[in-house]
Amino acid sequence: MADEWLYFNGVNASRGEYAHEPLAIAELARLILGERPSPDQIDPDPEQRAALRERHLADASGAFRVKEGVDPTDLAEAGWGVIFPATVDAAPLREALSELLQWRQAQAGPRYRECFGPQGYRPGESKAAFLRRQGAATSGPVDPDRFPYYLLLVGSPEEIHFRFQYQLDVQYAVGRIYFDTLEEYAAYARSVVQAERDGVTLPRRVVFAGVQNPDDMATSRSLHGLVQPLAAALANHPQRGNWSFATITGAEATKDRLLHLLHAEPPALLFTASHGVEFEAVDPRQLPHQGAILCADWPGPQAWRNRAIPPRFYLAGEDIASDASLRGAFVFQFACFGAGCPRDDDFPHLRGVRSAIAPHAFVAGLPRRLLGLPRGGALAFIGHVERAWTFSFSDARGGKQIETFSSALRRLLFAGTPVGYALEFFNERYAELATVLTEEVENARWGQSPDPVELATRWTEHNDARSYIIVGDPAARLCPQATAAPVAEAPRLASTPVGAEPPPAAPVTPPPAAPVTPVVQVAVPVPAGSLPPETPVIPVALPDAAASFGLFGNKPAEAVQKLTESLQQFGERLAATLQQVITNAAHLEVETYVAEAPETINYRQGDFRGATLRAVTRMSLDGDTQVLVPLSDEGVDERLWAIHVSMVQQAQANRAEMVKAIAAAAAGLLSALQGK
Repeated sequence: MADEWLYFNGVNASRGEYAHEPLAIAELARLILGERPSPDQIDPDPEQRAALRERHLADASGAFRVKEGVDPTDLAEAGWGVIFPATVDAAPLREALSELLQWRQAQAGPRYRECFGPQGYRPGESKAAFLRRQGAATSGPVDPDRFPYYLLLVGSPEEIHFRFQYQLDVQYAVGRIYFDTLEEYAAYARSVVQAERDGVTLPRRVVFAGVQNPDDMATSRSLHGLVQPLAAALANHPQRGNWSFATITGAEATKDRLLHLLHAEPPALLFTASHGVEFEAVDPRQLPHQGAILCADWPGPQAWRNRAIPPRFYLAGEDIASDASLRGAFVFQFACFGAGCPRDDDFPHLRGVRSAIAPHAFVAGLPRRLLGLPRGGALAFIGHVERAWTFSFSDARGGKQIETFSSALRRLLFAGTPVGYALEFFNERYAELATVLTEEVENARWGQSPDPVELATRWTEHNDARSYIIVGDPAARLCPQATAAPVAEAPRLASTPVGAEPPPAAPVTPPPAAPVTPVVQVAVPVPAGSLPPETPVIPVALPDAAASFGLFGNKPAEAVQKLTESLQQFGERLAATLQQVITNAAHLEVETYVAEAPETINYRQGDFRGATLRAVTRMSLDGDTQVLVPLSDEGVDERLWAIHVSMVQQAQANRAEMVKAIAAAAAGLLSALQGK
């Protein structure tokens, strides 16, 4: 019977065949147990097993992931932190992410934490050892006063191991980002902050794309057992509100159709189920393409026998155009290796020996591309590390298990919670399955014959639930509403080119009255930080002339008159300043420079001598625009131009906000002087 076989959602594109042939459940049970079962076959970390058992008991008793009285969806209560590898210089990364770090620090307040340098993650460190160094408990509900609940890992899985992420995720809400360039880090930080500060314009639409290749049982099962019932459950849910749902299934789920969707009509959430392409470790396509979506273009295993699968059949990160904009979108991919790949095989039972399947562990190329787009990338990608199993949504006896997916998506869509909190359903399932599986294997060691179907099901479900991770900030939300900057603005991180020492904090001064043409200057490779926040408007209320309240001695009327005169003089100066600012704002000029050694440039005083001017934009209020475009030997330098365009947009926004702030201050002052 088909139900007695296990199918994998992965195809080896180097060989043009299944990454692993379907396996009889009884055979898998035999491989799991072996002649001499070892604890390593379940989990080599006893601390992790203990944490999973504790979590399962807490979940069963209705305990919270954070301590009692803390709202897990409020960063001011739950906290937010970022973890860098201790082995790398975190300064360039912190600078590139400064916009996001400042935003989260303002939201989390005293429950904000940065772990870098000696406090960062050390090679080979376990979750327990790391938390002990941070002064946090290694088990039980999270106390945000000791360590934040939302944690963002910054680095490759070689620098911060996937296993550490799995361990930490049992207790905390964890995400990871890793990019090839500092510009991509800065672009992602900008995408998150802009989405939360300005709101998202994407339609509140969810698209389910379920591929079904001919003669292929794995994609048939994922389409009919996961995609279609999951889409129906959400579309018919009484809390769906104004969310709309659409499906792209079977032969419609082609590469061109998905590319058109991402480029021309991106939904707020895209959920895909397909094979993930896998490559041999020696194949040069492995690092950029592993985990890519194998689309309906592939004619299936029977028609495509033992031939390498070409890129025209699958959607990889390189297929996403650099001018695409996905700001605010989320992507959930069910496929093998969709989120990443470890160096060593996590399922040695299938090969009979533990072996390397990649030259090193890596985050997949598709999520890195989707999140790092220069014009605005996705906020979060939920995917699988290693192989994905059909047992994650349907067991061998025909029972559907989509509730984990459904609950996580309902919390994400209808409750609007951070993605890290929504994915706790997968962690709860992981803890439950690990506890049950450990008991079954222990019983088998003591002579009790296990049910092979039950054992194989639990084992595959356990490994599958463990390997779902978030690529992105775990505090990101789907379709957030526009949010004003927090009242308690956090200290700003300086924007410093790579290799330069951070400049001293500059005192806050009022806008200059002297004529100044606004110019934003950028030293590449790191774009300058965001401009100062909007100046708060402080309403002024004049006291009644007949009352002194002990403030003006024995001459309240005279003091009030002097105060009124002073305010009038200040109002005149403010009006003159506003007039000058508006005059200056008539022209906006943005210059972008490059330098091989930024530390030799006296950029702090605005002196860019020694650097090379590579791009200029001059813009008038009437729309007249002049640009100088950077060229390279191959034509337009697109990466540099993308940085420059981003800074132009930032300068335009700052100009508008500056005029708006001064105008509001003037209006408030005028009302006060008029006694309104």
